[in-house]
Amino acid sequence: MRRFWKWTLIAIGVLAVGMGGLAFMFNQSMQSDPDEEAKAIQLAEPYVAERFDNAELTTEVTFDNMGNFPFEYAATAVDSVTGTEFFVYADETTGEVVDTFLASKWEDDVTDAIEDSVMTAFGHDVTYDVFYDEVAVRQLDASAANPLAYKTADVVPTILVTIHREPASGDEVLVRTWMAALKESDMLRRAEVHVDYIAKNGEILNDGPPLILSF
Repeated sequence: MRRFWKWTLIAIGVLAVGMGGLAFMFNQSMQSDPDEEAKAIQLAEPYVAERFDNAELTTEVTFDNMGNFPFEYAATAVDSVTGTEFFVYADETTGEVVDTFLASKWEDDVTDAIEDSVMTAFGHDVTYDVFYDEVAVRQLDASAANPLAYKTADVVPTILVTIHREPASGDEVLVRTWMAALKESDMLRRAEVHVDYIAKNGEILNDGPPLILSF
């Protein structure tokens, strides 16, 4: 019996140490590396200076340890003419230094273009975000000088609409009417719309998947 308790205590001790080690490793993985941040800025400096006349690097470096972006570390730059904030980073596959300027600019452009229509359709109890696939936009080699280039480009933006209330039976019709108005007014020719219901305190208000529609 004493031997049983001895090995039980040893097993518990090993388990506790293991869990502590995992917790430490997880905590470490959540922390950015100052040396890597410095490398990201050093990498971006000549790239921005060569390619952008009106953009400057900030001191901010984005660290993505969750796989949300196609990079782990990215420097941040801001274009002084358009106000566009964008990332500069080394592509993890090719090692090539790239930027998200055009995708970020189009996201800003579309956000501004549809603001009034969103407020008209849904009221002020809603928030929304616009996203472009930055890799797909970069492959277009489109000119950022054309302020309406996003309208004719063969890349579909995703609009995430978050409604801060419970779902209602007429919501799908409401969203479809709004999308039709966007298309008819030539604000956007194509888009994919995701609608979610989340309270302002972060509580998810719909049980099922988001409503996803496109035009």
